Amino acid sequence: MIRNFSHPFRILSLLLLLTAGNSLRAQVLVETKLDTAHILIGEQVQLRVKCSSPAGAQVTFPYYQSQEQLMPGVEVIRNGAIDTVKTNNGKRWELTRRYTITSFDSALYSIPPIELTINGKKYASRGNVGLKVSSVAVDTVHVDQFSGPHDVIDMPFTFSWRLTGWALLALLLASGAILLAIRLSDPKLITRRVVIHPPTPPHITAIGQIEQIKQSPKEDAKAYYMELTETLRTYIEKRFGFSAREMTTSEIIDELCAAEQTESLAELKEVLSQADLVKFAKFTPSLSEQDRSLIQALDFVQTTKVEPHEAPKPRVEYVTLSGNKQRGIRTAMTVSALLLATAALATTAYVIYEVYLCFG
Repeated sequence: MIRNFSHPFRILSLLLLLTAGNSLRAQVLVETKLDTAHILIGEQVQLRVKCSSPAGAQVTFPYYQSQEQLMPGVEVIRNGAIDTVKTNNGKRWELTRRYTITSFDSALYSIPPIELTINGKKYASRGNVGLKVSSVAVDTVHVDQFSGPHDVIDMPFTFSWRLTGWALLALLLASGAILLAIRLSDPKLITRRVVIHPPTPPHITAIGQIEQIKQSPKEDAKAYYMELTETLRTYIEKRFGFSAREMTTSEIIDELCAAEQTESLAELKEVLSQADLVKFAKFTPSLSEQDRSLIQALDFVQTTKVEPHEAPKPRVEYVTLSGNKQRGIRTAMTVSALLLATAALATTAYVIYEVYLCFG
C-alpha cells in the first residue's frame, strides 16, 4: 500500500517543479524587432531590443563597437540609450535599447537572437529577425538620361556684428582724419581758452588775514602790529586807490580825510599810532591793548567795505599761443591726421575683403 501511494506523489512533485521553473522563466521576456524589414544598401535601420523583467533586476545589454559586425554583412553603427518604463504599478520594468545597424551587401539576412544578462543569467530573444537589403537599380542602357553634377551653390550672406564693428571703426577713423585736415587747412591761429576768475574783494581778504592774526601767538608785539598794519595798509590801498603802504600814518589819515572817508577814522588812527610806538619807540602794549587794536582794525574794515550788488562772474578769454607752440601743435595734428587716415584705409580694405569673401 505504501509503495502504491509514493509513486503518484513523485509524479506530482515533478510536475510542480516543472511548473515553478516555467513560471520563473516567464517573468523575463526578451524580444527584438526592426523598424523596417527592407532597406537599400547603405541605409540605416533601428534594431529594437526590449526586455521585460521584475523591478530591480540587474539587466545588461550587449555593447557593440562602431562598425562591429552584428553578424556577417550587418554592422552596428551606434548603441542607443536605454529607456526604462515601469509597469504593473512599478512591479515590473520594460527596458528598451535601440541599435542603429546597416549593410553594404545586398542579401537576405537572418539576425540571430540577442542575448542579455539578467541577474547573472543569460536570456536570449525569441527567434531570428529577417532583414532584406536591396541594391539600387541602375539603368545601364539609357545612360544619357543621367544628369551631370550640379554647379557650386553660393552660400547666402549672413549678418555679422563683427563686420559692422569694423565698418564703424573705419568711419570714425576717417571722420577724425577729415576733421584734422579741415582744421589744418584753416590759417586761423590756434588759441587757448582761459577762464579768468574775478579778484577777491579787498575786505574779504583783510577780514581773513585779521582772523589769522587773531589765532597767532602774541608774544612778539612788534611782529604782531607789523602784520596787522600791513593788512590794513593793503586793504586801504585796494579799497581807496592810493599807495597806503608807502605812506606814514599822518599821510594816510590826510588822504582819507581828503576823500571824505571819516568813518572809523579815529579807530584807524589809534591803531596806526599804537603800531608806530611799538615799532619805533619800543613800546610794549598789554594783551588787552593788542586785542583792542585787533577789534578796531576789524571794525574799520567792516565799516568801510563796499559790497557789490551782484557777485562778479568769471570771464572767459581766448589767448593766442606763441609761434613755437603753434608750429608744435600743427606738426602733432599733421602726424595724427596721417596716422588716422592710414588706419582708416587699412580698416576699410579689411571690410571690403570680408564682404568680398561673403559674396565672391
